[in-house]
Amino acid sequence: MAMAFWPMFGTCSCRVQFGPMKRKQQLRLLLALSVAWLLGMVWFFGAGSGAVAMNVVDEDGQPVAGAVIYAGDTELGATDASGEAEVAWSRRTGEYTVKAPGYTDRTVEIIEPTADPVTVRIETRRLRGVVRDGDGRPVPGVYVAAGYGSAVTGLDGRFLVQLAEPGPVEVFRPAWEAADYTWDGSPGETTVVIEPKVVRAVHIAGDVPSDPQRWDYQLRLADNTELNGAMLDLKDEDGLIFYDSQVAVAREAGSVLAQWDLAEVVGKFDERGLYVIGRIVTFQDPRAARAFPDLAVFDSTTGRPYEKAGQYFLDPSNTEARTYALELAVEACEAGVDEIQFDYIRFPDGFPDHVVFDAGTGTEMRASQDARIATIESFMLSAREALHPLGCAVAADIFGFITTAQDDGGIGQKWSSVTDALDVVSPMVYPALYGRDWYGYERPFDYPGPIVDNALADGIERLDSGAVIRPWLQDWAYTDDQVRAQIDSAEKYGLGWMLWNPFSNVSEGALDSAP
Repeated sequence: MAMAFWPMFGTCSCRVQFGPMKRKQQLRLLLALSVAWLLGMVWFFGAGSGAVAMNVVDEDGQPVAGAVIYAGDTELGATDASGEAEVAWSRRTGEYTVKAPGYTDRTVEIIEPTADPVTVRIETRRLRGVVRDGDGRPVPGVYVAAGYGSAVTGLDGRFLVQLAEPGPVEVFRPAWEAADYTWDGSPGETTVVIEPKVVRAVHIAGDVPSDPQRWDYQLRLADNTELNGAMLDLKDEDGLIFYDSQVAVAREAGSVLAQWDLAEVVGKFDERGLYVIGRIVTFQDPRAARAFPDLAVFDSTTGRPYEKAGQYFLDPSNTEARTYALELAVEACEAGVDEIQFDYIRFPDGFPDHVVFDAGTGTEMRASQDARIATIESFMLSAREALHPLGCAVAADIFGFITTAQDDGGIGQKWSSVTDALDVVSPMVYPALYGRDWYGYERPFDYPGPIVDNALADGIERLDSGAVIRPWLQDWAYTDDQVRAQIDSAEKYGLGWMLWNPFSNVSEGALDSAP
């Protein structure tokens, strides 16, 4: 007997010739061939045919947790913390796609299950670019976030974001206008342009918000003039704190006056769209120095905190003294302040050999400019570390002559150091503080506009960082026109400014009307 048999899989066609046999034998043989055919179908299409172990790693061989494995559109499983997963295998779904946030997709083909895990390498998705200002200069210290990754620009303004995802990219540096753009996932370098915030503000003394008449005047001034910022004393030269601070050192030193609610005051500024700057007088602090002598610059001849012309300084190298200022700053940022301006972040000027710091004796600190600079710079960097996560800019007042001086003036403030470490640098370019023949003027006080112009020109020429220069301008002992001459000198360079009057008696006539 002869009969034909064509399998339903493969490309093989065959004819089976049966010799003489009984019908029962023929039926048995036919049944066996049918079973074989069915088993072949199962094997071919792979239904429930086993499992595949996968080990997903990045280009450096490090495990990737949370990578999801797909067969077509079907999710089969995800890797654990060690980068491993076990998924079903079948011939029909021999192609697997591995996807993980921040990585490029990878498709692999697995012909048959193996005893050993299959290693799958996936590549980190990277976003590259450079951040520049409007004049094309690189801006360092800018935060760039995309997807699951973030980076900070280097001195050349360039960034590399690992684990980036196509979509929105946020570009942010405190004291600069934020920028954003959409990344389509393509390679290459993107150029992003950002601009510094141009803030115009006046000094608001700490007791002003508690005086209805003076407070209303300051708010009206902001409403009716070109001012777009508010510079408010949080802690002043006497060590007094005007809001209800909860910082332990402040309360134990009796420094807290609690004249007004900080969040409420910030809210009034926010209603007007004002950029809020909180001033904290840092190391010059007679109250804390007398209450906690261990935190102060110590006078070895008197056995008491060092005092000069009524000034007492906390030790800039003392950990607790530094922490006190930082805790106040964090408290203010959490209340909504946009920028903390540290004043008196320096060594006392002209300190004698017989004083003692944690970092060394007066003799040692006088002899080492590097030690002074490093002490002040490390405080500023600590402030950035503490405040940047809160979205707060770090600023500081410095003496005006520092924009020109090549050294630290004996106090730890060197131009290159402070501009590298800070978001905003505010030189006090008060003409009244410049001695005879500065910038070629026998009496600098009589030339407010040119003095400010020269001081800022020197600082800008020597600026090689992303710091914003926003000078303090003199608003005492001058006419409105003389104050305006200083403002015009600052705006000539596209800079913001702040007017300093210790009692907040603002020369309103020097201000332009609200735009």
